[in-house]
Amino acid sequence: MAEESTVELTYCAGWDPQARKCVGAMSVERARKRDSAGDPYAVLLTAGAQPRALLQIDWGRHYLGLFLFDEHGRRDRAYDYRELEPGLLHLRQYEQWRYASADESEFPERGWHFTLTAQPDTDRANVELDHDGLFQTTHAIPERHRTLRRAPFGDWTAYADGPMLGFKRSAGDVTLVPARHKEDQGHREAVTPLWKAPSGLRPRNLNALFTPGSRFSDTELGVAIVTEPEPAGMLRLPTGAVIAADPGTLYSSDEPFTVMVPAGNYPVLIAGMRWESEAWNETTAAMVRIHDKPTASWELAVRPGQDIRLLGDGEFYGFGVDSGMGAFLDASGRDVLAAAYEQRQQGDDAWDHDTALEAADPATGTNLIAYSSGRGDGSYPVWIGRTADGEVTCLVADMLILHDMKPLPPTAPDTAVFRTSTPTGGSVRPEPKPADPESTAEFLAGVAADLEAMKEQFGRR
Repeated sequence: MAEESTVELTYCAGWDPQARKCVGAMSVERARKRDSAGDPYAVLLTAGAQPRALLQIDWGRHYLGLFLFDEHGRRDRAYDYRELEPGLLHLRQYEQWRYASADESEFPERGWHFTLTAQPDTDRANVELDHDGLFQTTHAIPERHRTLRRAPFGDWTAYADGPMLGFKRSAGDVTLVPARHKEDQGHREAVTPLWKAPSGLRPRNLNALFTPGSRFSDTELGVAIVTEPEPAGMLRLPTGAVIAADPGTLYSSDEPFTVMVPAGNYPVLIAGMRWESEAWNETTAAMVRIHDKPTASWELAVRPGQDIRLLGDGEFYGFGVDSGMGAFLDASGRDVLAAAYEQRQQGDDAWDHDTALEAADPATGTNLIAYSSGRGDGSYPVWIGRTADGEVTCLVADMLILHDMKPLPPTAPDTAVFRTSTPTGGSVRPEPKPADPESTAEFLAGVAADLEAMKEQFGRR
């Protein structure tokens, strides 16, 4: 076996990018236990005293991250994989950086940066190159380059083979050997990685939004005080398939959420707040109350085809707003209620946009209840509340105004947990045949080169 193809393994809590070394070294047995339990840990692959690859693994969040290093110990390529099907990893994102000099810091804000974002079950990926201006387009990416087999613990070259680690193809197979590190006793009880798996937006302070007297602090505007929720009427849901959308732009693409509620009529409450030192109030949320039982958990409402395991940090699936209004309605009335809302808008009776509005269709017995969407246009998440037994308690459209503010007394903490709902399996599709890691790496580098050439061509026009 060629000596140059030997790679040392270090199991650890994470990577310190400033010191450019791993921290929280752990034994292989301890790393294996964390792997089986779905707890996060990291694996550093080193050759010739240089870091070659870093794996960040958190199966509990369906995540595998792979970073490759340049000759100066900086990460210059990143792969973000998500396990959406047992044993099969789907490429969510690939990033590549180029550094202008040997001493340039890692991940500079300005510099050459390529990003490819893929979606499962489609061969088109969004690609962008940020270098002297942002250039964006789409590119075909075959399924074999969008998928990767989940390997058994310890088979790390299944994710980064010899050429990806900087070895020549003639060097033969890579030999993995444990590095000579003592386990970090300070991390024996609880490993605190310097990283966390990317995850979507989590709800905050939802109960407080509807609790009068709750207080929040904003660094610019001061103290916000939650006011008494305003009743907005009864929402009629004859099928229990709920849609949240902009009532002024209802389309067939506004599909109902995958979670249904029992058919019936339910009260809608509009949450608001006032600024202690300012002269205006704001709408912060809207709730469809299904049960008066306590909410024990929250989950993000999604539509068919949306999978929260694919979300990055702070991302969410929400409903878009273009007219400054949001609304709840039953899916069975979508088309007729769009017309009824438009007619109501054009009617002679004046309507104050600071209050809720009902538009109804007597023929179908459906209605929609519209409300001001916080600070205007944008995208807003809807959270589904459940009891400890799993019953739906409510749906809350969150305007995110208080999301990042600091709660002040007497605001009670929200003890409800966040649940990651796993989509149910759809139709059976052919088993994909993933390519080997190096061919995928070459393909992705080729996509980046193609985009760079295209950008230069457009720039010459």
